[in-house]
Amino acid sequence: MDDQGYGDIGYTYPTNDVHTPLLDQLASKGRKLNRHYTSWLCTPTRASIMSGRYPIELGIQHDVFDSNTEECLNEKELLMPEVVRHNGYATHLVGKWHLGYSRWSCMPCMRGFDTAFGYTSGTTGWITHKVGSYYDFYECATSSEGGLTWDVLTKDKGIYSNFLYNKRIKKIINNHDPKTPLFLYLPMQSVHSSYYAPENYYTCTDHKRCTMQAMLNSAEDLIRDVISYFEEAGLWEDTVLLYASDNGGPHSAYHSNGHLRGYKSTLWEGGVRTPSFIYSSNHKIMSDKLRGTETNCYFHVADWYQTIISLSGGWQKYERATGNEMPASLDSRDQSYHLLNEERDTGICPRKQIMLHIDPVKRVAGYYKDGMKLLVGDQDNGNSCSGTEFYPLNIDSIDLDIIQLFNLTADPNEADDISAGNPDIVADMVFDLTEYLEKQRPLQCQLPTVDGSYPNSVVPYYTPWDFSEGYLPSSAFQKL
Repeated sequence: MDDQGYGDIGYTYPTNDVHTPLLDQLASKGRKLNRHYTSWLCTPTRASIMSGRYPIELGIQHDVFDSNTEECLNEKELLMPEVVRHNGYATHLVGKWHLGYSRWSCMPCMRGFDTAFGYTSGTTGWITHKVGSYYDFYECATSSEGGLTWDVLTKDKGIYSNFLYNKRIKKIINNHDPKTPLFLYLPMQSVHSSYYAPENYYTCTDHKRCTMQAMLNSAEDLIRDVISYFEEAGLWEDTVLLYASDNGGPHSAYHSNGHLRGYKSTLWEGGVRTPSFIYSSNHKIMSDKLRGTETNCYFHVADWYQTIISLSGGWQKYERATGNEMPASLDSRDQSYHLLNEERDTGICPRKQIMLHIDPVKRVAGYYKDGMKLLVGDQDNGNSCSGTEFYPLNIDSIDLDIIQLFNLTADPNEADDISAGNPDIVADMVFDLTEYLEKQRPLQCQLPTVDGSYPNSVVPYYTPWDFSEGYLPSSAFQKL
């Protein structure tokens, strides 16, 4: 889910003013991840899922990817869908990408997905499928026989996005060979702005939260239909459903982060702790003793990388198929046993700490260890990335004159800074944090806007424009 705050789902609080009966039911029969942490914005979160690395190692420390720049998830990274596809799975994306589009090699159908359908940027119109004046809705496919094909879907103007995603997923399932395992990545447009749902999804109209409820009703309809398509195809029994939001809810009357402090784009819990659960109806996949339980172990969004790869057959299968080894120094942890397999779970949390974030533009950082949370720098710093400013990627990239420490077990609302009374803990956590500072990569937000890039007044579509790699799909631009 996109931008879903901790209070934008029913099960997190009994007093929540929104209702999500389907998600609540799935979570109650699955395993809830109470300490699921993301980045503070969507591009860095999605990059971690795909690469298994913290955003600082990808140059995505500060902001989301912008249009008309060369920003791109490093093409040298081995992405999770590439591994899953080599492990024998059909791989499909339906929804949001937002990991770069300047070159064809940045796009999902060149990064491990057999097909992709959706939009490239941070959001798009629910009906217009435009960002401002420019159209952002596409489909692509890649195969050994046909190469890469690409199409801008102007024919879908005027149709509600969730209806289009529903139709696409139904087509994928209907055309799928059940003998081949399937990986479906559904980065939903819900519940990101602009805030809209068809009238039939409204149950009230007197408050902005009514619109949020309508958007959640629509999202649940989509999820319910997806499950029914899997059931009708005989696939649901062997399916694992992974659910999470990409960051906290924005500072908006439409959203709620419950009792958590802060909101999207901050390092407070409300910006980075999100709803998440895992579910499977198959008792051989998910242990009965774990069904209906929750875990308070740390889970960083990068852990989905190793966890999904493990569920798809693991690295040995990939290495046999390709002759290549697992990338070195991944930040991801395989949590599949902890989440699903009670017999093989050691009972020890797979992760003891999380390097939450380092932003050299705002000079802030966050780090978790053993129930404690360290925040460094002025959390209200509103600095924006400048293409001409020098941002050090070392100890000078954070402001160590401002330090806060919170015991999240006793103080989940981050109301009581206990740094003054715990100098040894602060020193230990600062030492750990500084070890990550040198791992930062140059900031992609400093890449300039490119003259002649798309979209523009001549080519009013979000589509790759950099052909320096000498590659052009066989059916690109057929709508232009």
